[in-house]
Amino acid sequence: MYSGVPKRGKQGRKNKFLHFLFWVLLLVFAGVSAYLFLFSSFMEVETISVSGNKDISSEEIESRVREAISGKYYGYFSRNNFFLVNRKAIDAVLKNNFSRLEVASIEKKFPKAILIEVKERQPELVWCSGGVCYLIDGDGLAYSGASGTDEELRNQSFLTVVDENARPVEIGKTNIGSEYVDFLKKINLLLRDNLHLETEGSYSTPALASREVTVKIKEGWFLKLSESVSSEETEKIIQTVFEKELSQEKRQGLDYLDLRIKNKVYYKMR
Repeated sequence: MYSGVPKRGKQGRKNKFLHFLFWVLLLVFAGVSAYLFLFSSFMEVETISVSGNKDISSEEIESRVREAISGKYYGYFSRNNFFLVNRKAIDAVLKNNFSRLEVASIEKKFPKAILIEVKERQPELVWCSGGVCYLIDGDGLAYSGASGTDEELRNQSFLTVVDENARPVEIGKTNIGSEYVDFLKKINLLLRDNLHLETEGSYSTPALASREVTVKIKEGWFLKLSESVSSEETEKIIQTVFEKELSQEKRQGLDYLDLRIKNKVYYKMR
């Protein structure tokens, strides 16, 4: 009598073959996919789009980005491959070569594009230390050297501050603080526009850590201020002192007006 066992054996061999064929095809598919995605020129970045720049050309920025994604990883994998593009490397090369640039975002758009959004830092004031001047942005960062002396830059309508302590400044690292920048800008505006006091020469500070500033008024006296006393408080105090004690005529003999201590006013006559 025929038991049917050989039939079951044939079916088992067929299943094993199909199983084996499945894995072979899967490996082939994986290999072809890996080649297409990692080695084929099909996935190489072709377009680099830059937005947000004004004075620095897109061509300059793109050229540096191309440098960052050129070459190969371990001698095999292209850095220009869409999937292998290193955003941190792009960010680093842009910061190292363009101190004026702030990178807002770096995005990859499948399959061949990189979209880069930047913002160009704008000088809010000039900081001079040890005879060298630097441009400071709204965040307080010294992002670039400034060509010219403090007097030349001041004549170009830059708000200029001289650090009498001559503390070394490192471009891209030294930060005087956004609050201090804001304070200095407000003080400069209130003296000029609200109090109609013309300044003579640059502002000066004994040291950055002091958060103090001194400026000569064209009437012939010095005004000493501190960030600890807000610009609004400073304006009210000066108006009150001028009305009650220091008229314009009396100020002709004034040596300095010191408002560095909160709720205190000191002045000295020559």
